[in-house]
Amino acid sequence: MKKQNLSGKLLILCICVATVCSMSGCTSMQETGREPSWINQLYDRKYNEDTYLCAVGSGSSREKAVDAAFSSLSQVFNSKVRSVTTVSSLSTAATDAFGSVTFTDSSQMLDQGTVSSSTDKIIGAEVVNTYIDENARIYVRVALHRSRTADLYKNEIGELSSSINQLKLQSQTSADPLSAYFILRKAYGLAQRQQALIDQVEVLSKKKQTAALPSLERQLTTLASSIQVGVKVTVLSSVEPMKVTAAESLRSAFAQSLQSLGFKVVSDEKLATASLDILYTLEPVNLAGSPYEYARYELTAQLKEHDRLLLSYHKSDRQAALSSKDALAKALRQASGDSVQGFVNQMEQEFGSVED
Repeated sequence: MKKQNLSGKLLILCICVATVCSMSGCTSMQETGREPSWINQLYDRKYNEDTYLCAVGSGSSREKAVDAAFSSLSQVFNSKVRSVTTVSSLSTAATDAFGSVTFTDSSQMLDQGTVSSSTDKIIGAEVVNTYIDENARIYVRVALHRSRTADLYKNEIGELSSSINQLKLQSQTSADPLSAYFILRKAYGLAQRQQALIDQVEVLSKKKQTAALPSLERQLTTLASSIQVGVKVTVLSSVEPMKVTAAESLRSAFAQSLQSLGFKVVSDEKLATASLDILYTLEPVNLAGSPYEYARYELTAQLKEHDRLLLSYHKSDRQAALSSKDALAKALRQASGDSVQGFVNQMEQEFGSVED
């Protein structure tokens, strides 16, 4: 199973720039004249590292300086979270969900109009100091109160725990393994979000936190491996050379999609707990007066448990090319790509539906 890109990406931080001073007991102070020590030394007696996480940014305007400071804070936070995070994956390839982290020294910051880091939001961070140098360049220091921010994350962690437990219960009481799997997969997605928050709390509190993700991952892997699918492909076409090619291509594409979910694809029907029957029809099409050659295909995929139909997927389309051979090849590529993904999406929708 592929890691869901935590899209990206696996770290999810909530961002809320708090400007109400009462939230952290801080006040934003504007300074001029002599360069303050916090520009090169982030922490001091008032904002010590045990209580706060700080960053500095600069820019030609206050807005750009604040953007730079929050970008730096995001990078520092992400790097600390990354150092305590164990990247989990159900596939054989583990991919770092947070991407590479670039450190920016406060004296080297450039103007930034937007924050471009993997942290979308930072809860409870405030601008606590502002300084304008002799060249009218603006510097700001932002501070994040560790314990108060951790408490906010803990509230969201608790809400996610309730949702995860509800999905786990529905998975356990599901009538068939496929439904149980896809419902538990939703719980796993929530657990990944929860894990990101837990890692953030660990960074803020400097204390080890307990997470449900590893055990849930093992449950999902075990459940997926118990689902064994036999794949059968039938190709109907007047173009004989395409029959073998299409059958091999479609079987490989569907088998890979099932294996990416953690299922086992078996050739012995006696070992299969479910069967996937695929019917693919492919024919060349001639349109009078058209400079192009066309190919039309229809694909039907039926997932069965013994003789019981669990799901039926259908897709048809027409492809154009300068030659009939190329049109037939394009139709097969689309069937092996878009149609396979459409089948997986329909499985997730139908088997993964949960009761409110």
